[in-house]
Amino acid sequence: MAFAGVDTTQLLVTAMKVARENHRIIANNISNVDTPNFTPTKLDFQTTLRNTLDGQGRVSLRKTQPQHIERSVSRPEFERLSFLSKNDYNKVDLEEEMANLDANTSRYTTYGSLVVKQFDMAKNMLTALR
Repeated sequence: MAFAGVDTTQLLVTAMKVARENHRIIANNISNVDTPNFTPTKLDFQTTLRNTLDGQGRVSLRKTQPQHIERSVSRPEFERLSFLSKNDYNKVDLEEEMANLDANTSRYTTYGSLVVKQFDMAKNMLTALR
Protein backbone atom coordinates (compact mmCIF):
# COMPACT_ATOMS: atom_id res chain seq x y z
CA MET A 1 0.00 0.00 0.00
CA ALA A 2 1.59 3.25 -1.15
CA PHE A 3 1.20 6.54 0.65
CA ALA A 4 2.45 9.12 -1.85
CA GLY A 5 3.56 12.39 -0.32
CA VAL A 6 3.55 11.09 3.26
CA ASP A 7 6.66 11.46 5.39
CA THR A 8 7.94 8.05 6.53
CA THR A 9 8.12 9.12 10.16
CA GLN A 10 4.55 10.41 10.03
CA LEU A 11 3.44 7.13 8.45
CA LEU A 12 5.14 5.05 11.14
CA VAL A 13 3.86 7.16 14.04
CA THR A 14 0.32 7.09 12.62
CA ALA A 15 0.59 3.31 12.14
CA MET A 16 1.60 3.04 15.81
CA LYS A 17 -1.48 5.05 16.81
CA VAL A 18 -3.74 2.80 14.72
CA ALA A 19 -2.06 -0.29 16.23
CA ARG A 20 -2.69 1.17 19.70
CA GLU A 21 -6.39 1.57 18.88
CA ASN A 22 -6.43 -1.96 17.46
CA HIS A 23 -4.93 -3.22 20.74
CA ARG A 24 -7.76 -1.55 22.67
CA ILE A 25 -10.38 -3.18 20.42
CA ILE A 26 -8.79 -6.64 20.67
CA ALA A 27 -8.46 -6.31 24.46
CA ASN A 28 -12.15 -5.39 24.63
CA ASN A 29 -13.03 -8.52 22.63
CA ILE A 30 -10.93 -10.67 24.96
CA SER A 31 -12.41 -9.11 28.09
CA ASN A 32 -15.91 -9.95 26.83
CA VAL A 33 -15.17 -13.60 26.08
CA ASP A 34 -17.81 -14.70 28.62
CA THR A 35 -20.40 -11.98 27.90
CA PRO A 36 -23.57 -13.52 26.46
CA ASN A 37 -24.57 -12.25 22.99
CA PHE A 38 -21.31 -10.30 22.57
CA THR A 39 -20.14 -9.77 19.00
CA PRO A 40 -16.43 -8.94 18.66
CA THR A 41 -15.18 -5.99 16.64
CA LYS A 42 -12.33 -6.11 14.15
CA LEU A 43 -10.40 -3.03 13.03
CA ASP A 44 -9.66 -2.67 9.31
CA PHE A 45 -6.03 -1.62 9.83
CA GLN A 46 -5.12 -0.40 6.33
CA THR A 47 -8.35 1.52 5.74
CA THR A 48 -8.15 3.16 9.17
CA LEU A 49 -4.48 4.05 8.56
CA ARG A 50 -5.29 5.60 5.18
CA ASN A 51 -8.26 7.55 6.61
CA THR A 52 -6.14 8.81 9.50
CA LEU A 53 -3.35 9.92 7.15
CA ASP A 54 -5.93 11.65 4.94
CA GLY A 55 -7.18 13.51 8.01
CA GLN A 56 -10.52 11.73 8.03
CA GLY A 57 -10.25 9.25 10.88
CA ARG A 58 -13.87 8.34 10.18
CA VAL A 59 -15.74 5.18 9.31
CA SER A 60 -18.95 4.80 7.38
CA LEU A 61 -21.52 2.59 9.02
CA ARG A 62 -22.64 -0.33 6.93
CA LYS A 63 -26.22 -0.05 5.66
CA THR A 64 -28.15 -3.28 6.04
CA GLN A 65 -31.41 -1.94 4.61
CA PRO A 66 -31.85 0.38 1.60
CA GLN A 67 -34.00 2.79 3.66
CA HIS A 68 -31.22 3.36 6.22
CA ILE A 69 -29.83 6.89 6.29
CA GLU A 70 -26.17 7.40 5.38
CA ARG A 71 -24.25 8.30 8.51
CA SER A 72 -20.63 8.35 9.56
CA VAL A 73 -19.10 8.48 13.01
CA SER A 74 -15.63 9.34 14.23
CA ARG A 75 -14.43 5.82 15.00
CA PRO A 76 -11.91 3.43 13.50
CA GLU A 77 -12.91 1.27 10.58
CA PHE A 78 -14.20 -2.06 11.81
CA GLU A 79 -16.17 -5.04 10.76
CA ARG A 80 -18.52 -7.12 12.87
CA LEU A 81 -17.69 -10.78 12.92
CA SER A 82 -20.62 -13.09 12.25
CA PHE A 83 -19.76 -16.60 13.41
CA LEU A 84 -21.22 -18.35 16.43
CA SER A 85 -18.93 -20.32 18.70
CA LYS A 86 -20.83 -20.99 21.93
CA ASN A 87 -24.33 -21.73 23.20
CA ASP A 88 -24.63 -18.29 24.85
CA TYR A 89 -24.30 -16.64 21.41
CA ASN A 90 -20.97 -15.09 22.33
CA LYS A 91 -18.98 -14.86 19.10
CA VAL A 92 -15.49 -14.31 20.58
CA ASP A 93 -12.92 -16.90 19.50
CA LEU A 94 -10.31 -16.53 22.25
CA GLU A 95 -7.54 -18.26 20.30
CA GLU A 96 -8.09 -16.01 17.29
CA GLU A 97 -8.17 -12.88 19.46
CA MET A 98 -4.93 -13.89 21.20
CA ALA A 99 -3.29 -14.46 17.80
CA ASN A 100 -4.57 -11.04 16.66
CA LEU A 101 -3.17 -9.46 19.82
CA ASP A 102 0.23 -11.07 19.24
CA ALA A 103 0.33 -9.95 15.58
CA ASN A 104 -0.73 -6.43 16.51
CA THR A 105 1.92 -6.22 19.27
CA SER A 106 4.57 -7.34 16.78
CA ARG A 107 3.39 -4.74 14.28
CA TYR A 108 3.50 -1.97 16.92
CA THR A 109 7.00 -3.00 18.07
CA THR A 110 8.27 -3.08 14.48
CA TYR A 111 6.92 0.39 13.74
CA GLY A 112 8.50 1.73 16.94
CA SER A 113 11.86 0.17 16.08
CA LEU A 114 11.75 1.72 12.60
CA VAL A 115 11.03 5.17 14.08
CA VAL A 116 14.03 4.79 16.40
CA LYS A 117 16.22 3.73 13.44
CA GLN A 118 15.13 6.82 11.49
CA PHE A 119 16.09 9.13 14.34
CA ASP A 120 19.39 7.28 14.78
CA MET A 121 20.18 7.78 11.08
CA ALA A 122 19.38 11.50 11.35
CA LYS A 123 21.54 11.79 14.49
CA ASN A 124 24.44 9.97 12.78
CA MET A 125 24.15 12.18 9.71
CA LEU A 126 24.22 15.35 11.82
CA THR A 127 27.17 14.03 13.85
CA ALA A 128 29.11 13.29 10.63
CA LEU A 129 28.58 16.89 9.45
CA ARG A 130 30.43 18.39 12.43
